[in-house]
Amino acid sequence: MIQSLLTGIVTFIFIFGWKITPLVDLIFLTSLALVFISFVRGCVFLERTSSRVLCCMGMLSLYSLAIVLYNGLLDTQIAMRSIRSLINFLGAVSLVSIYWHSSSGDFFCRLLRDIYLSLSVHAVIMVAMFVNNDLRLMVYNMTSAFTYVNLSSSILDGYRICGLTYGLSQTSVLQLLGLIILPLLIQKSENFYARAIYILSAPLLVISIFISGRSGLMIGLLFSPVLIFSSIFLTWRIFTPSAFFTRLVAVISLILFLTGFSILAFRLLPEKFAVYSLGQAREIFQAIMLQGPTIDYMSTMLLVPDSWFELFFGSSNLGRGSLENIPSDIGWVKMLFSLGLSGSVLMIAPYLIALKTSFQFRKNDRLTAVTVFLVFLAAVILNSKELALLTRNQWSVQAILLLAMVFEMQKKSETGIEA
Repeated sequence: MIQSLLTGIVTFIFIFGWKITPLVDLIFLTSLALVFISFVRGCVFLERTSSRVLCCMGMLSLYSLAIVLYNGLLDTQIAMRSIRSLINFLGAVSLVSIYWHSSSGDFFCRLLRDIYLSLSVHAVIMVAMFVNNDLRLMVYNMTSAFTYVNLSSSILDGYRICGLTYGLSQTSVLQLLGLIILPLLIQKSENFYARAIYILSAPLLVISIFISGRSGLMIGLLFSPVLIFSSIFLTWRIFTPSAFFTRLVAVISLILFLTGFSILAFRLLPEKFAVYSLGQAREIFQAIMLQGPTIDYMSTMLLVPDSWFELFFGSSNLGRGSLENIPSDIGWVKMLFSLGLSGSVLMIAPYLIALKTSFQFRKNDRLTAVTVFLVFLAAVILNSKELALLTRNQWSVQAILLLAMVFEMQKKSETGIEA
């Protein structure tokens, strides 16, 4: 019990650890501690897929450092992100290895549970900050959020909440990951009371998405048909008519319950939720149809570097240092300016490996394969709005899920057990 509680707390800090200096955060320190502990205990496990990801990230770190040195240390953000992500992935390897060696039952279910509960606890913190201004300011002072967050009136007035993170759209997609893994967690959990807790926590995740950003809502709407289809058809290998009907009724009932419970919760929130959050949410339907102010604004940000050298090799410029301003927030554009085409391939490579591995995992567990695929696809889609690859909080969740999946594949290939 104590060990389970400790690993759950470590997982929360590994996902939501905040900055303690401009260069160091608790995620980075936790990753270093996990690597040290796992090596001392001799429970580190690396296989082909994780080794490939590490190789790509190591090459990306060296490449980004070389570009920074070549351009005179004027913008070091992309190099710092690459190195931090590499250390973070090593920490994820160690964390999943610890779960693997300490679990007597289904270690994947334990990981899913702790990730989901971490996101749910963060949702509680976000909602409390939305309701209580004093708590909001206290948390932001603790995390030094006003130093790093892109300040706007919606942030300063408490209409949008980033919680323990430093993003808004990023945070909305991060919280969405909880809803993505919910069907898989319900399927894997055999405890009725645990399932009830997971379901009752879901409306909090919905609210946390509404009060952080529209990107999570938009991607959630896009993914909903896939999640519903997967929950109905991919849970069992063999369907009988009665089993299909039972599953269909269960999924529809769950959707209706979550919708009704969320609407009820909306009414209990302060008036600013209806005035601002729901009003902002209506714009996502225009964005899905590729219309509206958001699409018009983003269409002006499709830029490419002027020089061929910068196009192919980058200039390390993310628009945050002493180099010229880049009038674009689009992640793919930012990657071109900072890393060029060559470095962009290295940066997207871990996601391509994860998407391919998820597709291969369908032979083991189809619902797990779809879940992890959507988790990584969400970041790729968000990168069309802002730089979303290898971000602090999302990458922690993504790395854990990828490694848990490859651990399962490796174990089953060694034992010859069919899923």
